[in-house]
Amino acid sequence: MIRITEMARQSGASVDELRYIERKGFIKSLLSRLKKREVRHYHESDILKVKLIIKYRRQGYTWDTAHKKTIMEMEKPTLF
Repeated sequence: MIRITEMARQSGASVDELRYIERKGFIKSLLSRLKKREVRHYHESDILKVKLIIKYRRQGYTWDTAHKKTIMEMEKPTLF
């Protein structure tokens, strides 16, 4: 499990983009308490998914289309 800042660093997404991707339901985080605040933790397996979503967003696709293309690419990487 990695924190949101590490996920942002490794995936190329901003923290705000990660929060938006999570709100859209494309990835899930686990929340834990660290002193008086909640901290998001992500599975390391989500790094590739976020990288691909961000790649397609940078190419001009909508969030939903970027997510669909990411799922297709992860299921059949030889097509892309």
